[in-house]
Amino acid sequence: MQRILLQVLVAVSILVCANVSAQEEMNMKVSSIDTSLIKNANAVVRSEKIVIEINSVSSMVIKTKRIVTVFNKSGKRYADSYEGYDPSTKIRKLEAVVYDASGKEIKKYKKKDFIDQSVYDGFSLARDDRVKYFNYTPTVYPYTLVFESEVEKSSTAFIRPWDPLIAYKLAVEKSSYAIINPNEIPFRIKEKNLENYDIEKKKTSQGLHFSLSDIPTRVSEKLGPSYSELVPKVFIALSDFSLEGIRGSIHDWESMGKWQYSNLISGRDRLPESTIQKVSELVADATTKKEKAKRIYEYVQGKTRYVSVQLGIGGWMPMPAADVDRLGYGDCKALTNYTKALLSSQDIESFYTVVYANKRRDIDAEFASMQGDHVILNIRDEEEDIWLECTSQTLPFNFIGDFTDNRDVLVVKPSGGEIRRTKKYEPEENLLTTESKIILNADKSMVAYIKRVSKGLQYDWHYTIQYQEPKDQKMYYKKHWNYINGLDVNGLKYSDDKDTVAFTEEINVSCNAFTKKAGNRLLLYPNAFNLDKVELPKYASRKNPLVIDRGYVHKDESILILPDGYIITTLPEKKSLESEFGTYTYALEKINESELKFTKFLKILDGVFPKEKYEEYRKFREEIRKIDQTRIVLKQV
Repeated sequence: MQRILLQVLVAVSILVCANVSAQEEMNMKVSSIDTSLIKNANAVVRSEKIVIEINSVSSMVIKTKRIVTVFNKSGKRYADSYEGYDPSTKIRKLEAVVYDASGKEIKKYKKKDFIDQSVYDGFSLARDDRVKYFNYTPTVYPYTLVFESEVEKSSTAFIRPWDPLIAYKLAVEKSSYAIINPNEIPFRIKEKNLENYDIEKKKTSQGLHFSLSDIPTRVSEKLGPSYSELVPKVFIALSDFSLEGIRGSIHDWESMGKWQYSNLISGRDRLPESTIQKVSELVADATTKKEKAKRIYEYVQGKTRYVSVQLGIGGWMPMPAADVDRLGYGDCKALTNYTKALLSSQDIESFYTVVYANKRRDIDAEFASMQGDHVILNIRDEEEDIWLECTSQTLPFNFIGDFTDNRDVLVVKPSGGEIRRTKKYEPEENLLTTESKIILNADKSMVAYIKRVSKGLQYDWHYTIQYQEPKDQKMYYKKHWNYINGLDVNGLKYSDDKDTVAFTEEINVSCNAFTKKAGNRLLLYPNAFNLDKVELPKYASRKNPLVIDRGYVHKDESILILPDGYIITTLPEKKSLESEFGTYTYALEKINESELKFTKFLKILDGVFPKEKYEEYRKFREEIRKIDQTRIVLKQV
């Protein structure tokens, strides 16, 4: 429950800082930590104080003091020991002290002791951000690290949020967050998940303060919501701000989109006349807007490659389309803007779109601010929204896969921003079809010919195998079918139909001990090449809802050729399961005296279900796994 107290913020901040400083001296010993916080903990945040002073639209200071006790190697990453900086960020103060379990000082680091190096991410051509850090290698656990920093920023477009509970198995003794705003610069605030915690909140016209204490660890649960959906967070955004010297004023997503278009995108789409002519010839005989867009997208894929450039405002502003055309590379912003410019040269309107990529996360439709970490392109066609991932040289046209599917994004238009949702791939679209012919031999060996066709997100999950080295491809299948001992991969053939977004694998395998011999009988699993591996843990008391992110369908059919001199005496009964989570069937039938036909169908539905449903789903998957492992017996005659 929240407790809201209205007090003068500056006085409160001074009092809080003084109290915490005094308690820090008292609590440096590990033995002073409450045992309830140590349970299941890799580390405990003893105290975290973040104070953000907003001095003007183009100046703020962030003061951080963080004390963390680390219990094991897994907890070491929570002991902050670095601070980043760039041309718009200056480090005023930086120091750290390491203590042993008894509270005795081991080592002290001043600013001059920190290592200074460029931030290297492995794929950026150029970056102007750097980091100061130190490496402390503990000889014994537990230990405690006190880390302090003070940085000044001239860019205020991003204000550090309050995110006190950052990971599973991390307990928090105390955490506080203060915004000091003496000039009463207008700002907006978004509070998330505060209602489930005992959080103290103090707010005045000149700022605000949040704090919490004594929060034990959370333990991860399979198929639960993302961690960020469970813990408290506070987001702050100035209505008037500065981004690398460019002023902005926003109140909603419409004004945010308009500012981004006017200040970051507009005027950066000019192309050489020779390129426009080349593209005009490329699409000359295309009869639809979609076909023209497809040819242009594939032209970009063949001409460019992804290279990140993070210099100043270039971290948010795309490089000019003419430069991409000349150099043949760019980051997500540049390649998206370049594709947009090429489309525009053929009178096809498209929209630069900001998104959170990889793990599914929405642009917060209720809180306009600088958000997102990736850019894609949106085209409005008569029948559908077309979404283009312009950084990939391999993805098919109008296919974004699970990198940016089914989430709210910011579409940036000249008239302003608009929140839209990217494509959701329905379970029926995410289809994996497996067909096989298995030739069984009396000496327990087998030879099999397998054909797998992947569509929808299944395509995304399988198609990249074709770009691996042959030895890695073979190792992939051996690991995938690791329940078949001694499997040899003898032949591979791939077909990638990007027009229909279908990836086909043709695999020839063999095994010297596929069946198990028992007297005059051979025992085997008919379901050889798509055995269900899902195994979910039991929870005595489930805490979180069940989340099935994406649905899918598996269809399997195998023809089994029996060894000479063997017959099957009894066929297992057909199995069928129905639940709110999906459907499953398993069947085996005799074609003739020497051939059997195995079929399987599995459909899993996506959705969010109450926590009480988790056990039902676990049992559903357990029953599927059990049936999947049904053995049959061949008898020698």
